[in-house]
Amino acid sequence: MNRPVKSVPNNPFGSTDVGEFYARGRPYHHPRSLARVRALVRAVDVERALDVACGTGMSTIALADHAATVVGLDASVEMLRAAARPRGVEYALASAERLPFPDGVFDAVTCCSGIHWFDQARFFAELGRVLRPNGWVGLYDHYFIGMDDVPAFRAWAKELFERYPLPPRNAQVGDPRSETPAGFEHVASEAFDDPIEMTREEFVDYQMSVSHIVAAAERGTPRAELRAWLIESLAPVFDGVETRTVRFLGSVTCLRSSDRREE
Repeated sequence: MNRPVKSVPNNPFGSTDVGEFYARGRPYHHPRSLARVRALVRAVDVERALDVACGTGMSTIALADHAATVVGLDASVEMLRAAARPRGVEYALASAERLPFPDGVFDAVTCCSGIHWFDQARFFAELGRVLRPNGWVGLYDHYFIGMDDVPAFRAWAKELFERYPLPPRNAQVGDPRSETPAGFEHVASEAFDDPIEMTREEFVDYQMSVSHIVAAAERGTPRAELRAWLIESLAPVFDGVETRTVRFLGSVTCLRSSDRREE
């Protein structure tokens, strides 16, 4: 009997039904981030691209606008179960450190908000193997920052992280912008503000998809209880307003595979 492949290190996004909450709660920022990646690498559309840590496929579908064929890869069967499957998009269940593809088959690789779960040395070695010479890599993240000038939010955030701390990431992870991996050339990095207007319900949906809440559910707290606490505790934050501006920081790092490979 085949067992689901779990992410390395222990990753809460493999828990049961997590894909449903992720697909409903995550903002679709990927086209904006990919536009910056393409501008930095001066990319034209490619034949075949890979999206690592694709989750429920939002990043994969965005990448499909720039490639004839896209493969989305994730180590969580629960995330892939919730992924949409338009024409030109395929999915694979595997870890980022063991890519199940032949050498030199991709023109481009993207990874959104996943690299902090990987063994980076093994991940980049695999990227170098499956990429064609001069293929490009777009690593991008979308960090939740908070809400400006909302005192009630600061009090709420303090209580949130005391109740539901973030699960540990990979201790080996470094900033991919600080050191260029072997076999790659650094093209460019940039950060940008990406504010998004959210209602209280939309913000609760987003929080239900974030790792500290997902991990709390995996530890046994019922999701209905988690959602009820979020709805109630956020009432002061949204008091008197329909929406709040939620601040996100976009971060993009672009690499290119060296055209020379060590023999």
